Amino acid sequence: MPSLPSYALNTLVTALVHSQLDYCNVVFASLPACDIQRLQSVLNTAICLVAGSSRRDHVSSLLRDRHWLPVKQCLEYKLCMMDLITRSAAAAVRTGLGSATSSTVAVPRTKSLLGDRSFAAAGPRAWNKLPPLLCRVSSAATFKSQLKTFLFDHAFN
Repeated sequence: MPSLPSYALNTLVTALVHSQLDYCNVVFASLPACDIQRLQSVLNTAICLVAGSSRRDHVSSLLRDRHWLPVKQCLEYKLCMMDLITRSAAAAVRTGLGSATSSTVAVPRTKSLLGDRSFAAAGPRAWNKLPPLLCRVSSAATFKSQLKTFLFDHAFN
């Protein structure tokens, strides 16, 4: 018998674990797969705790049912949202340029692995993985919703 009501447990896990994984998670961009898997393990344990299931249960359905993206997709989501803000700020400057209508972004060359992990390189790389129709969405709210749907579809299918 759990000592906390399910709503309180869900709130605590979200506040303590999920929020910490989400806070500044852009710094995790381009981490090796083994490090991403360690973070995913923390999220998997949290979802099992909230759902009241065993650690041996498959967590994909638990994540999907609660609308939690896996860690890798959370990183892509944050990178694309930040890149949208960057692109929106630069749109006024690029209005007359031919690149203003392009859905791809130039990825700057870097000379180190650390440079590859910087937002300046990781953001455009994540953006360029998106389908062109998604990149042309005019509203930020619509983009946010469609981006999450796109990432869910690719994470669980």
